[in-house]
Amino acid sequence: MIRILTHLTLAASLTLAVPATAAPYCADLNVQDQLPKKYQKRGPFYSDVSTGWIIGKDQLKNKYAVTSEAIALWKEIKAEFDNRGANLIVMAAPPRPLFAPGAAIDAMDLPEDLNLSEIKKGFSDYITALNAAGIVAPDLSVIAQGPAAEGYYFTRDTHWTPQGAALSAAHLNASIGNASVQDSMARITNTATYEEKGSLAGVVKDACGNRPKIEVVSAPQYAQQGSASSLLGDAPIKDEIALIGTSFSDRYQRDAYQVADALAFMMDASVDNFSVTGGGMVGSMETFIRSGALKEGNYQTVVWETPYSAPLTHVDGLRQILGALQTTSESIEIGTLDTHVGDDWVSYEQIFSIEDIQTLEIETKQTNTGQLVVEFIHADGKKTRTKMGKTDRIAADLRSNKWAFSLKNMSTSQIVRIKLRLPKASRQETAVIHFFK
Repeated sequence: MIRILTHLTLAASLTLAVPATAAPYCADLNVQDQLPKKYQKRGPFYSDVSTGWIIGKDQLKNKYAVTSEAIALWKEIKAEFDNRGANLIVMAAPPRPLFAPGAAIDAMDLPEDLNLSEIKKGFSDYITALNAAGIVAPDLSVIAQGPAAEGYYFTRDTHWTPQGAALSAAHLNASIGNASVQDSMARITNTATYEEKGSLAGVVKDACGNRPKIEVVSAPQYAQQGSASSLLGDAPIKDEIALIGTSFSDRYQRDAYQVADALAFMMDASVDNFSVTGGGMVGSMETFIRSGALKEGNYQTVVWETPYSAPLTHVDGLRQILGALQTTSESIEIGTLDTHVGDDWVSYEQIFSIEDIQTLEIETKQTNTGQLVVEFIHADGKKTRTKMGKTDRIAADLRSNKWAFSLKNMSTSQIVRIKLRLPKASRQETAVIHFFK
């Protein structure tokens, strides 16, 4: 059988022979239905004891296909930030498997149809499209092709290391025309160590019975530090950068990998970190927008950190973020509709043109987490269904019961009916649909 796996990495020569000690941590890791139930959606897991590397099947998905609809929404989102005097730039963590050394790739029993070159190309094309849409974003996957690949990601955790965060900040700084990557990294003169027990090591412990050893990695020390601001407080006018992200910038509910510190040090600026562990693509950004922190003049730059697991290609999420931006700007509310919502569909005949109404906001009486499904019935019979999500990882006092959705650039113009549903809701509750021009 011809194996068509492409070895694209990375930190070591692809001609390295598989060490005699190469083996998975245990056989159960490679069998999805043998894994503990909480890991089955992410598995199976491929591993190599010799190098220490573990990769979940969920990390091997190519999620980076970009649609014309996504590009149009990126441009609208960027324009909303521009209108508030803030430059939106993206720091997208690259696919982790690209950084595995050749010896690890050879030793793992990876799927035969896997092509890492296609994942690399998909990610790079996605980054190219972001830049073409006017959103600056460095292609951090290029780091996988050089000596800096080793140490960029933990071998037994899904996140970048402090050194990987520093390299990412240096590339971001260079992408906006500041110092080169080499000059930025050369300014780091002090290092300490960081110990990471590792989420993937936890999978091994639960599936195999033995937890791999803690990883000890280098951690840059910065003279200028970023701050961990609360969305509850007023953002100081003097601050220049807002960091909006996920656990990559908020590991263990703190900035364990010093992403804000790296940005502050390399970009010579103050950084407020609004990242939320488990926030996904929408959580921290929507919360930041609704908090009022994004007032004109507060931030010159907004850095949107996004993980490889949640690229900015999900149209429903983009429409939810754009809706939050539109309804917290100077958009004009032109009408409301009282309704109720629960686990069963509710339907209302509501005829309007997308040219006249560009944003809907559903204000639920009490629900502020979970999922709200909205279906639009168009005049030609076409149906457009969107799912809006709110995570319970957002602090309770920062959650919003307003679910906004932008209709901008929808393919059809006339809507004749709206349907609403709160899946798994225990009871019906009242709600109001707000229409914005």
